[in-house]
Amino acid sequence: MNHPLLKILEIALTMEEKGYSFYNQAVNQSGNPLGKAMFGRLRDDELVHMERIKAIVNGLTKGTDWKIEYDKLPSQPQSTNAMFRKLAREHAKNLKPDAGDVEAIDVGLDFETKAVKFYEEHLEQAQDPMEREFILRMIEEEKDHRETCLELKRFYADPAAFFLEMEHPHLD
Repeated sequence: MNHPLLKILEIALTMEEKGYSFYNQAVNQSGNPLGKAMFGRLRDDELVHMERIKAIVNGLTKGTDWKIEYDKLPSQPQSTNAMFRKLAREHAKNLKPDAGDVEAIDVGLDFETKAVKFYEEHLEQAQDPMEREFILRMIEEEKDHRETCLELKRFYADPAAFFLEMEHPHLD
C-alpha cells in the first residue's frame, strides 16, 4: 500500500469536500440565475473530483490496481468557462450581481488557486504514470475553475467591459 499517496488523496478529498460544501451554499444563497448556474456547475464538478479520489483510495486500500476509467465518470459536455461565457451572454441584460455573489467568487477563486498549487506540488513527486495522469487532469480542471471564477468576477464588476474585451471589437 502506498501510504504517501493515500495521505495526499486524503487531503485532496477533504479539499474537494469543502469546495463542494461551499459551492452548494453559494447556490442556495445566490440571487441570480447566472450565479446559481455557475456555482451549481462548480459544485457538481467537485462531486466528480470526489468520486475519482474515492475510486483511487478504494483501489489502493484493497491492494488492487486503481486505473480510473475517466470516460465512465460523469462529465460535462463543455468546460466550465465555456458554459459561463454562454450563460453570461444569455443573462447579461437582466443580471444584477449582489455582494454575496461577489464575495463567494473571491472565496471560490481562493479555493481553486490553492487546489491548483496543491496538485502542482504533488505532480513533482509523482512517479507512477497513472498518478501523474490523475494529477494532470485535476490541475487542468482546477485551472478551468479558477479561470471561470476570474471571468465571473470580471463580468460582475462591469458586464459591458467584459463583453467588449471578450468580443474583441474593431473599427472598420
